[in-house]
Amino acid sequence: PFTGKEVADSAPLHQRPIFICVNNDPVGRAAHYGLGKADLVYEYIVDGFTMTRLTAVFQSQLAERVGPVRSARMPNIWMTQMYDGVLACSGGSDEIRYLLKNEVGFPYLDMDIDDPGNNVYFFSIGSDYRTRVQISTDGVRRWLQTAGQDKVWSRPGFTYSETPATFNAGGASVIQIPYPGGNDVEWRYDAQRNQYIRLQGGQVHIDNETGEQIVTDNVILLFANHALTDIVEDSLGTKGVNVDLYGFGDFRIFRDGKVYEGTWRANDESPPRWLGPGEQIVPLKPGQSWIQVVRPTDTINYQ
Repeated sequence: PFTGKEVADSAPLHQRPIFICVNNDPVGRAAHYGLGKADLVYEYIVDGFTMTRLTAVFQSQLAERVGPVRSARMPNIWMTQMYDGVLACSGGSDEIRYLLKNEVGFPYLDMDIDDPGNNVYFFSIGSDYRTRVQISTDGVRRWLQTAGQDKVWSRPGFTYSETPATFNAGGASVIQIPYPGGNDVEWRYDAQRNQYIRLQGGQVHIDNETGEQIVTDNVILLFANHALTDIVEDSLGTKGVNVDLYGFGDFRIFRDGKVYEGTWRANDESPPRWLGPGEQIVPLKPGQSWIQVVRPTDTINYQ
């Protein structure tokens, strides 16, 4: 549903997608592991508009190690709900935890609550709280079964085609996204790979599972309204950021060195639909997608 690729075993495609919250400050970024096996990766602004966090979404592939796992934020509620997924994280503010435990319609695995010893579903690598916590997709599946939260899953997927649509808005070989806190993202189109390679904060972004630079097949800029909340996220009093991931907004989809413009639509029972001119669906290239959530006021440069 979220890669457009054939799989040898279709059974995982009828299971809930797994959403794993991943640290993306500079220290955490240097320890990223397993992102290449995600079907989708969301990046979004958190903590008083000072940094970004990632949520990696796994369904079609297993991952033995994903991390470093960190705490949940408000956008995780909306994205996990629309995909009918399961959310795995390491803690969260009191307000977010209350919502996840009492108000949402999806399972929520929290290391601090469900595995405080970090030895049943999660595990630790080292001692730095910013980088040590990891989890496997198998660990999440085992918890789902133990908690009686497993189910036969069905939600709309994305549309894919090896052949790009003809209604592109031009070429795009470099994409620059001005995230706050020195966390600017740049994607560069590699014509030989026919993929985009990733840099963040001016540095090559590495997946430590492979030791290679992160690449993706589709880069999706999803423009959505952001608002500062009264939710206190840490001991410093940093306020949380809410993002309107339901409703509609503009998008830019980059694939095969081309850019497509249109409007996304999503709600609590359906992941985004990518509608181009005349409400034609914009097909993605089969493979992985990074969904870069940005503010409508952000100036995105691409050429």
